[in-house]
Amino acid sequence: MPQSSGSKASNWQAESLRLTVFLATNVQLGDEGWWTKVAGTDPENRIAKPNRGEIVEAGIFQGNVLTLSVQPGRIDWILGPNLSIEDDLSEIKSVGSFKNAETTFSASMSEWLKDCPSTVRLAYGAVLLEPVENREKGYLRVAEYVPAVKIDPLGSEDFLYQINRPRESTTVKGMRLNRLSKWSVASFQPVRFSIGIPQSQPRQPLVYSHGGTLAMACRAEFDLSTAAGIQQELRHDMLPSIFNELVALGSEIAQYGDIP
Repeated sequence: MPQSSGSKASNWQAESLRLTVFLATNVQLGDEGWWTKVAGTDPENRIAKPNRGEIVEAGIFQGNVLTLSVQPGRIDWILGPNLSIEDDLSEIKSVGSFKNAETTFSASMSEWLKDCPSTVRLAYGAVLLEPVENREKGYLRVAEYVPAVKIDPLGSEDFLYQINRPRESTTVKGMRLNRLSKWSVASFQPVRFSIGIPQSQPRQPLVYSHGGTLAMACRAEFDLSTAAGIQQELRHDMLPSIFNELVALGSEIAQYGDIP
């Protein structure tokens, strides 16, 4: 059970969600049509570099942008907000509430994992934002999620707290799961992104302003993964269960903060 003073009444919005699969060394990939199978339609954008073994596909998926990036040894699925030139940049953009986005994303990825190639490692990541009025209130809010750290809300700037609290898996006996989380308060200013192909890695924080005044938000980023450096393949029939355990750990961090 979580060792904390209780859950936080949070308003987390998901800036992005990610599933990363690290492939076994003998896996050879072609054009598998995965994006179409997951989304039920063809991607709007596609870049293929056969000589490098790279494919990137992206398109609208349930109102947001879903990106599939395939490269030697690694596959990334990233869900991010759909940004258009008509959008109001006075609002922080997201894929919606973390709870709803997580449910949609995890369901689709769990199905895909049933047919994915041989895998040696899984990782699940998310970037969450909770709007606040100013930096002081942001630091006070972050302090509720990281009670082990004393934060001076008035005399501090550029705060960043990062920690990994590994746990033993309850799904696979003897497997260690990494629980890396980063906590900060982000300031935002307006930028535009085209609807082109995003990079395979999560983007830097989207930035916006309210009438020239920088918007502020608590920012939580977590990366939950099976242990690195192990080349033994994960049991294929266990991949959805392992992924769902990582998703549950992410929900726990979002609800209870930095706990053992």
